[in-house]
Amino acid sequence: MKHILKLILITILLFFSFGYKVNAEEKVDVYLFYSNTCPHCAREKKMLNELARKNNNIIIHTYEVDSYEGYRLWLEKANELGTNPSGVPFTIIGDTYFVGYSEGYIKDEIINEINKRLSSTNEEENDIKEEDNYKLDVPIIGKIETKDFSLPLITIIMGTLDGFNPCAMWVLLFLISILMGMKNKKRMWTLGLTFIITSALVYSLFMIAWLNVALFVGSLLWIRLLIAGVALTGGFINLKSGLKKETGCKVVDDKKRERIFSRIKKFTGEKKFLLAMGGIILLAISVNLIELLCSAGLPVIFTQILALNELSSIQYYLYILLYMIFFMIDDILVFFLAMTTLKLTGISTKYGKASHIIGGILMIIIGLLLIFNPGLLMFN
Repeated sequence: MKHILKLILITILLFFSFGYKVNAEEKVDVYLFYSNTCPHCAREKKMLNELARKNNNIIIHTYEVDSYEGYRLWLEKANELGTNPSGVPFTIIGDTYFVGYSEGYIKDEIINEINKRLSSTNEEENDIKEEDNYKLDVPIIGKIETKDFSLPLITIIMGTLDGFNPCAMWVLLFLISILMGMKNKKRMWTLGLTFIITSALVYSLFMIAWLNVALFVGSLLWIRLLIAGVALTGGFINLKSGLKKETGCKVVDDKKRERIFSRIKKFTGEKKFLLAMGGIILLAISVNLIELLCSAGLPVIFTQILALNELSSIQYYLYILLYMIFFMIDDILVFFLAMTTLKLTGISTKYGKASHIIGGILMIIIGLLLIFNPGLLMFN
């Protein structure tokens, strides 16, 4: 009798254990609609695959929206959920959907939704954390892989090439020539530095604005092709400019140049210091708008490359800062040498020609990669 009771007890325990196991084995289907040219999609795809590797109950279904079948299914699923397919990555878990992906909010929301749908006796077993695959932990910047060092390199190259811009240098040289005749050294240094700092801020704000546009719509195919067109056009313009015997800014004609010269004389000759500084600030803003046209799209192309790489917000701004340091380095050197030696020295035209040729070739290569193989520009 004792043996029979033991057998019944064991059977009951096994039954409940098996029954609970069935609940624990509940599957969670995750549907991911992605594009091969979307860096955020690649980031989420990697994260989801790691989740599925750690927990067999998570089933990942991926569909490429660049294909007809994937796009058709995307439309169908979005309509079922009562929404429009506005962008990728587009993630569906049950009756919940997510548009876009970020390492903070959206990633946590996806993981929380998966965890809610998983049943387990041990809550800790189903808590999913992304595995740390990074190799270096750099202060402020954060965790990076060694392969990320190619992005700083292209930042330095493009910033330096963009810096050799004749549309800004001739204005700075004329301004310096006027400042050098001043007896008030403090006024001379202040007005010159105001022009340089304002120029850097205006250019930086433009790049930040373009970066935000690229992050928002950069994964769209037509946006990428449009920027590729800008890169190819700018590349050929730079090559043509570098191979020509004539140098200088072609964006500003003689009449506009004369007007800018008269403004410089007016602002620097202003007796009231605050009015003089305000005039220099306005001059720097207007000149940098011209300079953006002369740069033939280098800032736009660079921000698109940044958008292709999954970075934190502070990393995006640090890369723009690095770009600006090398962009402004020639202006800073010319200004400080002139102010300390009281001799006006410009950048030799042969360096300007070389930068145009190198920049043109680089822009053409980037343009072709954006069209045919954008993955090579995803350094991160």
